[in-house]
Amino acid sequence: MRTSLASQGIHNERLGEVHPATLAASHPSNREVQLMYARFTEATIDPKQRAQAENIAKSIFEAARKQKGFKGVSFALDSKGEGVFLSLWDSKDALEANEQSGYYNEQVAKLKGLLTKPTVRHIGEIKAHEDTHKSPKVARLTITAMRSGTEEQSNRLIQDVARAARNEPGFIAWYGVQTDDGKTAAISFWESLDAMKQTESRYLKDALGKLKELSTSPAQPKTYEVVGHDVPAVAGVR
Repeated sequence: MRTSLASQGIHNERLGEVHPATLAASHPSNREVQLMYARFTEATIDPKQRAQAENIAKSIFEAARKQKGFKGVSFALDSKGEGVFLSLWDSKDALEANEQSGYYNEQVAKLKGLLTKPTVRHIGEIKAHEDTHKSPKVARLTITAMRSGTEEQSNRLIQDVARAARNEPGFIAWYGVQTDDGKTAAISFWESLDAMKQTESRYLKDALGKLKELSTSPAQPKTYEVVGHDVPAVAGVR
């Protein structure tokens, strides 16, 4: 995986990441469960314009923090130019109001000159999430279409996988979502590529096996480098 951020002197802090000590002081130490909604935006950019995409991400982060109901944002990108923006919101109403205001389209438009494919958007309620105050280096995203009538089983699987993930060495954060378009979306964050890869033979293998029984097609996890991550340290499994 490329480490373009380091070579360019660009780090998560440049996107306004809050210092860990600040996060720890501003959130309760108990495992408080919070209802949140998530929006995943998959985007494919020209890899030759990666540096410009990172600068645009900084602008998107700044705009996101000013939105009502905003809970966090992360941007991850791979060497081929495939990436994902994750934004978190404290309610479905806040997320929908954000989109109706025109904010979302304005942010996507910032990437227009860099995109090689149309963006793909998924939204839904977060069924389980685990967060720490650490800064991730890599992320893994899995979005899978689910069979009709498997919502309850899918919820249980999301919760079980969240519990399993948090015990893995190098774990940073995990979010599991049932999307409004009938999919399960899960993204995990890790302190290194090696740490993430070591989970492939443990909890991930088990999770993908169980997911296969509920989905309409095999899951295809995607791996990314984290460009920026500004998500408060709040953990909970519903």
